[in-house]
Amino acid sequence: MINGKAYAGGMVATGAAAGIANGTAVWLGALGAAQASGLAGAAATSSALATLGGGAIAAGGGGMAAGITAIIVATAWPAAAVAAAGLAGYGLWRMLR
Repeated sequence: MINGKAYAGGMVATGAAAGIANGTAVWLGALGAAQASGLAGAAATSSALATLGGGAIAAGGGGMAAGITAIIVATAWPAAAVAAAGLAGYGLWRMLR
C-alpha cells in the first residue's frame, strides 16, 4: 500500500531537485557569459542578473531585480510541475483503487 504523505513528500523533493537544477543552470549560463566577456566578481554578478532581467533599467529592461525574479521562476516552475503531476497521479491511483 502506498503511503500518501510519503508519496507526496517524495514528489515535492523530486520537484525541488529539478527546480534547483534548472535555476542553477540558468544562473551559471548567465554568469558564464558575463565572465567570458571579461567581467569578474561583483561586476559579473550584476551583469548576469541584469541580462536575465532583460537588460539595465536605463535601457528599458527590468534590471537586476527582474533577473532575480527570472531565477526564482526558473527554480519554482519545475518544482511545482513535478509536484502537481505526482499529486494528480496519486489521486488517480486512489480513485481507481
